[in-house]
Amino acid sequence: MTLKERTLRESLLWAKKKLEKSCERPQYEAELLLAYHLQKDRMYLITHDSDEVPNVEAYKKLVERREANEPYEYIVGEASFYDIHLQVEEGVLIPRPETEILIDLVADIIEKEGFTKIAEIGVGSGAISVVLARKFSHLKVIATDICDTPLKVAAQNIKTFGLEEQIELRKSNLIDEVSEDLDLVVSNPPYIAEDFLLESNVVDYEPKEALFGGRVGDELLKQIILDVKARNIKYLACEMGYDQKEPLEAFVKDLAVEYIKFYKDLAGFDRGFVIKFM
Repeated sequence: MTLKERTLRESLLWAKKKLEKSCERPQYEAELLLAYHLQKDRMYLITHDSDEVPNVEAYKKLVERREANEPYEYIVGEASFYDIHLQVEEGVLIPRPETEILIDLVADIIEKEGFTKIAEIGVGSGAISVVLARKFSHLKVIATDICDTPLKVAAQNIKTFGLEEQIELRKSNLIDEVSEDLDLVVSNPPYIAEDFLLESNVVDYEPKEALFGGRVGDELLKQIILDVKARNIKYLACEMGYDQKEPLEAFVKDLAVEYIKFYKDLAGFDRGFVIKFM
């Protein structure tokens, strides 16, 4: 039997086998890709499993892209994050669930302090800025990125959610082009050491500018801390690498900070910090 003659059930069996080496959950991803191809939900695959797959060669190409470790989010052009779906494409970091923890911590500070103006460094898809702006209708956000593709994609996501009045995008290295007074800066910056070995689906596809933070990995984080302190901004909240707590703790000892508090991700690894400056 050729692939062109296969039913939904048979196509899924074929796809699952193709994805066994590249995916932790090959059956699940085969179903996601087929549902995307058909523009149906996954329940449809069960209720119509004996139907033939239309344009089955197109489905085959989707599976082969995933087999080659291309991230699912780039294949379908969107990522699920927090309570929304965001457009993504190559050149833009795929938002991770861990970043939802950072957003919740920042949201608590905004609510308690009554903050109205913040900045995000490294906007990427716009995930952090979009979620925070949706949470707080009074909040103004200046979101920066040094690369054009993230600024383009973030603009699309901002428009999708009707947040053009709340979020302003600027091409900038860190906050160099942001002169306004700010209450808080939030960032999920590059923090991976340049010689750290990453999985193929990450290093071969996702933008290196959004992954690698320097030779050690924490160089950009330290620069952000210094820049925010120099601007007399009250709070900084950042993601970081699992092994960067001690060096960053030592780094801020020589700075005038009221406190630095670290938080862990869902797997129990150190994942970020909040600094309150004096």
